[in-house]
Amino acid sequence: MTERRHIWQTWSRTVRCRPAQWVAPRVEGQIAEAVRAAAEGGLGVRVAGAGHSFNQLACTEDVLLDLSRYTGVLDIDRHAMTVTVRGGTRLAEISAALDGAGLALANIGTLDAQSVAGAISTGNHGTGIAHRPFSAQVAALRLITSDGTALDLADDTDPELFRAARTSLGALGVISTVTLRCVPAFNLRSVPGGERLDGLLDRFAEWAHSADHVSFGWLPWTEDVATRAWHRTDEPPTRGAGRQRYATTVDEMRCGLAGLAGRWRPAAVPGMKRILASGAPTEYVDAGHRIFSFPQPIKFLALEHALPLESVPTALRELRVALRRFGAYSPYSVLVRVGAADDSPLSPAYGRATGYVNLTVPRTARYTEILRTAEHLLRDLDGRPHWGKAHTATAEVLRPRYPEWERFQAVRGKLDPSGMFCNEYIGRVLGPVDAARQVYS
Repeated sequence: MTERRHIWQTWSRTVRCRPAQWVAPRVEGQIAEAVRAAAEGGLGVRVAGAGHSFNQLACTEDVLLDLSRYTGVLDIDRHAMTVTVRGGTRLAEISAALDGAGLALANIGTLDAQSVAGAISTGNHGTGIAHRPFSAQVAALRLITSDGTALDLADDTDPELFRAARTSLGALGVISTVTLRCVPAFNLRSVPGGERLDGLLDRFAEWAHSADHVSFGWLPWTEDVATRAWHRTDEPPTRGAGRQRYATTVDEMRCGLAGLAGRWRPAAVPGMKRILASGAPTEYVDAGHRIFSFPQPIKFLALEHALPLESVPTALRELRVALRRFGAYSPYSVLVRVGAADDSPLSPAYGRATGYVNLTVPRTARYTEILRTAEHLLRDLDGRPHWGKAHTATAEVLRPRYPEWERFQAVRGKLDPSGMFCNEYIGRVLGPVDAARQVYS
């Protein structure tokens, strides 16, 4: 179960660490045992799922709890319409099990290789103006706290702890099991489109409400956007629909090739994109979970900020100026999605209808500068960074952006007074634990 001094790295291979102990539990008792042993030895603990964060969220030089072997669907309750899973279970495995039972998750993001605990902890989301982030689908969860005891949380037991634990960056404990609310299985009709950027931004709020799920991609050297709308439908999957989700995968591979050219000649990216362009996407119907996500074999870096919905048009117009002035372009489209307000204190969507602006770049220093340019612009528009993606924000920057910041810190002081679940990243974005803040109301 325990390995020593091996190097752990993220999916993108841009962040790595060498933990003193690398623990890969298979049962909950081994998680509790590892936490208790760390407490006795005065060691910190961080948890890794699928490693899809683009920052040092899971890194540690002490004890790394690797949940990649702690997986599996434990129960599907068709009557209650819930599914209970272990924390390391991938979203793809959950969706496949639910599909066989005639159920589905209401909404997921584009990457179903993520672990359920990681997706919850970082504020992962899909798109759809009526849909809150993924953690809002959590009906109950089981948390292994800093003394190795298990704490069962739900809305009807301790709502304050439960709200905080739904998006907690792993700073409150180890998520052992999760119970998710489900919906009847559904199909979506995927409808591609295109229009001028300014025209869409002029009616952005209307567009955000125009379908069950919407998104658009924009290449900053152009004036056009590629839109996508997904509508619930009773129609059966289109013949050959299984191949359609791989069209986006192929586009990702083209972006990877264009990115390689851009390492030597940044100005070559727009031309390479034109050369490598594929045909127009087609309209089709498939199961919701297959339309939401697609395989992503190409490694990259990503930055995303959650903005007030009404600020997105300003953000895109300012990005157009800033990115063109920068003079080098990422081959990946700027991706815009939307979502409903959330009530988890550290949710990037807390308290407001949200527009998510995502920039993806190849893994080289030149492209990383594009993210720095975008980050400060989005921050000035009251953007909140995605907890699992690249950003440089500190607790001083983040505190005023979250109305219930102090409430979360009080919960943190109660559950982890010694700061066991802190690392360099947590210390930067949340600050030190203040055990005196244990009382909350």
